[in-house]
Amino acid sequence: MRCPRCGHEAAAQDKFCSECGRFLRDASVDQRLLLALVHMREGRSREARNELERLLDAEPEHAMANHCLGAMYFHQGMLDRAIECYQKAIAAAPTFILAQYDLGVAWYHRGNMNEAAKAYRRCLEADKNYNAAHYRLALCLFHSGELDAALEHFERAVLLTPEYLMARYHIGVVHERRGDLARAEQEFNRSREESVSEVSSLYHLALIYRSRGEIAKAEEILKRAHDFGLKNAAASKT
Repeated sequence: MRCPRCGHEAAAQDKFCSECGRFLRDASVDQRLLLALVHMREGRSREARNELERLLDAEPEHAMANHCLGAMYFHQGMLDRAIECYQKAIAAAPTFILAQYDLGVAWYHRGNMNEAAKAYRRCLEADKNYNAAHYRLALCLFHSGELDAALEHFERAVLLTPEYLMARYHIGVVHERRGDLARAEQEFNRSREESVSEVSSLYHLALIYRSRGEIAKAEEILKRAHDFGLKNAAASKT
């Protein structure tokens, strides 16, 4: 963007010319973004989308607007359009790490583990301690059969955020796949401290006990999983 007053080359996101102070952007652009954010917060998806689309008609490279519209498309199941918006946001603001992360999530749900992994790696280039990116990258590597690399990133996620027990659950799955059942048992017992993974962890523990011939113990674990599932189902109806 070039300042019409002094000719200074400004960045696309600059509101004012750093040389002469001239206002460079239409004030309605920011007003539309604020209005869209209010609509999104209050659940008016159609109105939010309309404001964002009008904003982007005026300023196609607006990073935040592209990211917000991408998030709306994602939640509506329009993954290809979401990916396109996230890519535009990143092109306008290469250090926009949240857009990069959300791009990875969209590619993951699109079933493209390779592109998703690339996005998460770029997140980690910007912030090596981004625990969610470590976890998501590990999932991509796991689904691609790269168990050693997946384990490295699952363990990094747990190291950064010890309460992130879903990562610990997946560490157990990796060890189970590699045949280290003692380590897998240890990780599943830790992960089931969190209810979100309780049933899955119990199921894997039952398989381990059954493989050892501990049938009674396996059946007892499966019953606990069944009872836990019924309890959750009842709770969801209240």
